[in-house]
Amino acid sequence: MSLATVKVATTAAQHTYKHRKKYAVTFASVSILIFAGAFFTFLGSDSSGGGDSGTATVNEKVAKWKPVVSQFADKYGIPDYVDVILAIIMVETGGDSPDIMQSSESMGLPPNSISDPTQSIQVGVKYFAETVKDAKQKKVDYWTPVQSYNFGTGFNNYVQKHGKKYTFELASDFAKMQANGAKTKYTNPVADFNGNFRYSYGNMYYVKLVQQYLNAPSGDMDMGNGNASALGEKAYQELITEVSKYKGWGYTWGGSSPTVGFDCSGLTQYAFGKIGYKLPRTAAEQYNKSVKVADPQPGDLIFFKGTNTDRPLDSITHVGIYVDEKRMYDANNSGIGFSTWNQGYWKSHLAGFGRIVK
Repeated sequence: MSLATVKVATTAAQHTYKHRKKYAVTFASVSILIFAGAFFTFLGSDSSGGGDSGTATVNEKVAKWKPVVSQFADKYGIPDYVDVILAIIMVETGGDSPDIMQSSESMGLPPNSISDPTQSIQVGVKYFAETVKDAKQKKVDYWTPVQSYNFGTGFNNYVQKHGKKYTFELASDFAKMQANGAKTKYTNPVADFNGNFRYSYGNMYYVKLVQQYLNAPSGDMDMGNGNASALGEKAYQELITEVSKYKGWGYTWGGSSPTVGFDCSGLTQYAFGKIGYKLPRTAAEQYNKSVKVADPQPGDLIFFKGTNTDRPLDSITHVGIYVDEKRMYDANNSGIGFSTWNQGYWKSHLAGFGRIVK
C-alpha cells in the first residue's frame, strides 16, 4: 500500500436529495475498499483562504481526476475545495462509475445517465459551488453544507434557524421532518451507534460518512498535555507520532500492523510496543493488565463495554488512547482518528481508564 498526504480545504461538500435511494449500495462498496486496504493518499498543494480542514484519503481511481476537479473548481470559484470534492467522490462512487459524482439527476436525467466522468464532475462541482455560496450567505458552519450536499440547500436554511452550527441531531431531525417519521434499515457501520436505521429522506449520516475520509487539520493535532502523561512527555509524543501515521485509515477487524491495518486493540498494542510496552492482544486483556485510575492523563487507556452485540453487555470490547477530558484516539468502525468519548454513544458504554506500566 502506497501512502502520501493530501491537504484538504475548509468547508465540506454538498449534494442534492437526489441520492437518497442508492447510498446503501455505494457505501457498502466503499466499505469494501476500506477493509481491503485499497487506500492511498496523495500529495496536494496548500489551499488558499478558508483555512485547512485536514487531509483526505482516496483511492487511485479518484485521485487521477484531481486535475479535472481542479479545473472546474477554479471555473466555479471554489478552488479551496478541490480536495474536499475528491473526498466526496469517494463517498459517492469511489471512482467506480462513469457518473463519478452521481450528477445525472441534477440535469433532470435518470440516474447514471451521464457516461462521461468529466461531465459528471462539471455538473457536480457547479452544484457544489452553488451550495457553498448559499451556506456562506447564511453564515452557517462548514459542516452544514456537507450535509446539504446530500439533503439540498433546505438544510442550510434549517441550520440557520437552529443555531447556525451543524449537529447530527439537527440532520436527524430534518430528515425525520421531511420523511414524516418514516424509517428504513441502514446497516452501514457509521450508524451502529444509532440503531442502524435512517429516516427515509436522504442520508442523515452523510457528514459522518464524509468524515471517514477526512483527517484532522494540523491545527487540530493537539494531543493533550504531554507533560502530565504517566508515560513521560517524550514517550507520549513518540506514541502519538506513531498512531498519527495511520489517521484516516479504515478499521480492519483483527488487524494489528500497518501491513494489514488495525482494529482498536491492535492499534494500541502496536503503538505501545513501539515505545517499549508489551500489551496483550485484546481490549479485555489490556483492561486486565492496566492499573485502574480515576483521574486519567494523556497516554492512559480508555475502555468501553457492550459495544459488540455478540458478547455479554459487561464485556470489555473497545479500547482507545485517552487524550483529554473530551477526546480519545482510537480505531473504530468509522476509521482511525479522534473520537469524542464523553458524550453520546461512547459515554454510554464507558467502562473506565487504565494506566500501562512496564
